[in-house]
Amino acid sequence: MLQIKRRDQITFLQSEALSRVPGIIQAFSTRRGDHTDLSLGPHSSPNPIVQMNRVRFLAAVGAPGWPVMKLRQVHSGTVVAIDDTSAANDAVEGDAAATDLKGIVLGIQTADCVPILVADSRGAAVAAIHAGWRGTAARIVESTVARFREKFSLEPKDLIAAVGPHIGVCCYEVGQDVVDAIGDPVFFESRPHWAKPHLNLGAANRRQLINAGLHDEQIEVSSLCTRCRGDLFHSYRRDGKKTGHMLSVIGIVP
Repeated sequence: MLQIKRRDQITFLQSEALSRVPGIIQAFSTRRGDHTDLSLGPHSSPNPIVQMNRVRFLAAVGAPGWPVMKLRQVHSGTVVAIDDTSAANDAVEGDAAATDLKGIVLGIQTADCVPILVADSRGAAVAAIHAGWRGTAARIVESTVARFREKFSLEPKDLIAAVGPHIGVCCYEVGQDVVDAIGDPVFFESRPHWAKPHLNLGAANRRQLINAGLHDEQIEVSSLCTRCRGDLFHSYRRDGKKTGHMLSVIGIVP
């Protein structure tokens, strides 16, 4: 279960399961600041308010002053291993990052897509994943779990994953191109009052985590819809190009 917390006038969510992993910090941001609409992106924005919001958010979640390793997200299936800090400030393209470095946070920005945070049960390595429909179709979650084994010699049975707030099946109307790309009809719903099928991104990525070797009890999936919950989240589908961005982070404490 994801728990809503508030610290230093910043509201964020944390995974109960990941909170039991020793020596890591993790959080999913919301749009709630003190009396302002809290936006944490885009990451490269020169806007001083966005920059200050990010500083405040990191301090609130327990990572004050930590560098944020933020990829240039391109809706791909690319997983990047972070071995140094050169990936900061959108320097490298990719939509998932994994690391065993301490004192940095991996950051994923979303405004409807699925943010997924992963850690091994001993806190030796972590990953952050951005999964829209293209990343889901490319099975970026399965590629990320494979990277834990290849890079860090960690087995899927030892991983814990939290699927953060994202656009729900209630609101995610898609076209035939998305249906064809995802392939499996079990992740789509149709109702008489819906003109097109709706995609359940959370269920699709949960299934990929299980296919990759995680057990059901190792996975938390948020039921909060970013488009429905305008009080908590930014949403591109709801607000268009003027929308803000959330930031989901995970890191290992030095």
